Formats: sequence, C-alpha cells, structure tokens
Amino acid sequence: MQTLKRRRAPAGTTRKRPGRRRLSRPKISGRRLLVAAVAAFLLVSVGRSVLPAIGIEAPGLPSFGGGGDDTPTDAPTTKAPKAPTVDLNGVMVHGGGEPMITLNPGLVRLGGTVTVSGNGFDQGSMVDVYLGPSATAAQPSGKAKPKAKAAKPVQVGTAKAGKYGVFTVNFAFPNKMTTPVLEVTAQARGSDKVAKAEAAVAQGAGQATLSAVVGKPGDTINLTVKGFSPGEELSVFWGRINGEPSLTLKADEDGSVGKTPIRVGVTAVGTTSLVVVGKTSGAAASAPFQVLRLYPSIKLAPYAVKATQSITFSGVGFAPGERVLVRLNSAGGQPVMAVTTDGAGGFKGAGLTMPYQLKGAQSLVFIGEQSRAAASSGFTILPYMPQARTNAYGGLPGTVVNFYATQFAPNEAVHVYAKTSKGAKGELVSAFRVNKAGTARAVGQYTIPGNTENSVIFELRGQLSGSTATVNFKVDSSGGPVDIPTPKPYVLPKDLEK
Repeated sequence: MQTLKRRRAPAGTTRKRPGRRRLSRPKISGRRLLVAAVAAFLLVSVGRSVLPAIGIEAPGLPSFGGGGDDTPTDAPTTKAPKAPTVDLNGVMVHGGGEPMITLNPGLVRLGGTVTVSGNGFDQGSMVDVYLGPSATAAQPSGKAKPKAKAAKPVQVGTAKAGKYGVFTVNFAFPNKMTTPVLEVTAQARGSDKVAKAEAAVAQGAGQATLSAVVGKPGDTINLTVKGFSPGEELSVFWGRINGEPSLTLKADEDGSVGKTPIRVGVTAVGTTSLVVVGKTSGAAASAPFQVLRLYPSIKLAPYAVKATQSITFSGVGFAPGERVLVRLNSAGGQPVMAVTTDGAGGFKGAGLTMPYQLKGAQSLVFIGEQSRAAASSGFTILPYMPQARTNAYGGLPGTVVNFYATQFAPNEAVHVYAKTSKGAKGELVSAFRVNKAGTARAVGQYTIPGNTENSVIFELRGQLSGSTATVNFKVDSSGGPVDIPTPKPYVLPKDLEK
C-alpha cells in the first residue's frame, strides 16, 4: 500500500491553513436538459388537457402562449373580433368574415342535382353538408304550422375547404317532396363556423322520364313520373295537352309513378313531347320524343277478280287500335269501308265484293284515320266471257231451238236476240236466267221462221255483266216456201229484266 505524499508548496508562497473544503457544482449534460424539458412539457400538457377532461383541476399550470405562470388558468381565450354590422342602402348587413354558402340552382326539381358553393371557412377544414326542413320558411296564409316532430337533417356531402376557405359539393335532391322549402347547412368539423341556405322546391312542375327518345307509334317504352300530388290522377298526352288522353295513370303516395310500360301514341312525325298533367294539382311534366314514320303495307288476294267476286286484303304497319279508311281509286272522299287495327297496328280478313260497273285496272287506298299513314294496292276486274250453243247446229225452217250457256255472271238474266237476215237488227226472241254458277241448260225457245235463208245469228246478252255470247245457227234450204205462222213478238217477263 503506497503512502500518499503531501506536496510541498513552492518557495515564496504562503501556505493556507487547512479548513472546510468548498463543494463545487456538478456539471449538467445536454441530454439531461432535454429530458427535463420534455418532462415539463408533458406535465403542462397533461395538466391542461387530460386532467380537466377527467374532472381533475390542475391550478397553476400555464396556458400555451399565455406567458407561463404569470397567466391565470381561467383567463378567457382571445377571439378574432367579428366584422361590424353596417348600414348599406338602408339594410343592416354583416361586414364580412362570416362563412357563407350559395345553392345552384336555388329553385330545384325533385331528383335534380344541386351544387353547394361555400367560402369563409378555415383553410383545410372538413365541412359537412346537411339537408333538412327549413325552420324559417313562411307558412301559407300566415297560419302557424302544427308542431310536429322535426325531421333530422341528413348528411348529403363532405368537402375540404381549400385556399381562402372555398369548397364545392354536389348532391342529388330527394325524389320525395316533404316540404316546399328545405335548408342546406354547411358545418365545419371541430369549429363553430356554420352557414345555411334555403332551397325552394319547384311547385306545379313534375318530371317525366322515358326509357327511349326515338320510336314509332305503337312501340312500347317505359315512363317514370314524379313531382305530382300523392294519389292524383295523371293524364298522358302525345304532342298535345287537351282532348282525350292517350293514357290515364295514378300517382302513388309520393306523387310518383314507377317504370310503367306505355305505347307511343299517334302524333305528327318528328320532334314532339309526351305531356303528363295532374288532374288535382294542375302540375305538368313533359319529355321530348322523336316520332318516326309509319310504313304500312297491304296484301291483296287475288289480284284479279270478276264482278260479284270478292277480294280480300290484310295490312300491317299502321298505328295500333286506329281505324283504317278504305277508298277506291282516291285518297279522299267517302270511304267504302273501315277496318280497325289490332294492338300491333295490323289487320286481316277484310274484303270487298266487286260490283258489275267496275272494269279493268283498279286501286284500293288505305289511310290510317289518326296516323294518316297511307298505302295502296292495285288489282284488275276481269270481264265475263260466256259461251253458248243451241240444241242443234242447224236445221230446216220450223225447227224449234233452245239454248245452253256457261260462264255468265251468277244468277243474271240472259236475253236472246235473233238476226234472220244479213244487216237486220236483232230482235228479242227469248230470255232465261242462269244459276249461281252462271250456267243454263235447254232453256228458252225459238222456232226458225219459214222465210229464213242461210242462217240465224243468236246473240245472248247478260243483263248484269254486260257480256255477250254469239251462236250461228245454219238454216238448211227447204226447196220452197214453208207454211209456218209468223211468231208473235216476244214479251219479256218482269222477273227476267235483270
């Protein structure tokens, strides 16, 4: 173990007397200073925020930015002074600095889009937008509205305020009309900054939407309607707003009609509108529609007939349920008949019996009574070409002749004329009636006169068809005069006139 030697003072120095040794202060490192600062900060923060929040008072703790212990803890927080209210043109208005929102449009349709534009909020703050009933909307007739449970505002959007506190939010307005005026509220989160604006619901103006905007009469499309009075009757028109409606609907409890199939009505070709009118509210809604042309067509059978025969026809491409007027050889004047189309705009099984007076080429014209769509088709009236013969090809004077005939008009009377000499005028000598097939056998009677030479020419004329059949009867030479009484003139029976 070494012995510590005491140093001697150098010569010429005075040696101090031994006494109490002075203690030097320990040096504090930078790390210790940092730890102490953090601890002090936590103490103040906990004392001013957490402890009061759980009900524990922490007196003496300084406020941030308030000067430490020199600032009392209950001192009021300083707020920026509000802008003064000023008189502008006789109206007291805010001098600025307050948040504000505007609506575009301010008069809205049910289901429409509304744009909310705001300013005056804190930059970077989150702003929630709500929609609810207005508490300041005036009641009709000055009467107070009965108190009822207030509807809770519904959040319809959120936006972040940008530079200068400006934001924009778009939201869809409700389809159901609960009140004529609704209030839009913009509230900044964690702040007392709030702004309000009122949105008025357009009254008396419903809304109609079609599933298609182009079609022809008779096509089926879907119609959606809203904005009318609950349960009211709705009249649907095509291209007009009066007269007999094309369709009648009934609104539900929300004043709406869901997707309902309807047929495109008859209206002018081109751009038109479907119009819906509320019977109770008088509200109206319209939707544009492009009406295409109808292209009807007609099919005839057969294309050639004789008088008394029928021609049948069918058609397609007209408007559903409309009458089609049928005319002969003309687009105007009195129609000869009318047929009604089915739900698809067509018809079939119609027909006409051709009269005797028509000859040759003819045309039937078909025009829709409502749509005015037109089509035509031609046909031909064929002539009757009858054939006839006598019971003998020839004979001597005094021979009794009767007749056989075919291909005359059904049930018509046939008059028989005879020419006994060349250049002579035909004389009515007999008459008969053919059956429904235009045929007759061994009918009529005529005696060849005694003075007849060479031949007798018989002409058989149909009295309805106007057709003619000719028979040449050869008269043999008798070798001399024949004593045959001259026949009395033939008297036509009344029942054989036609």
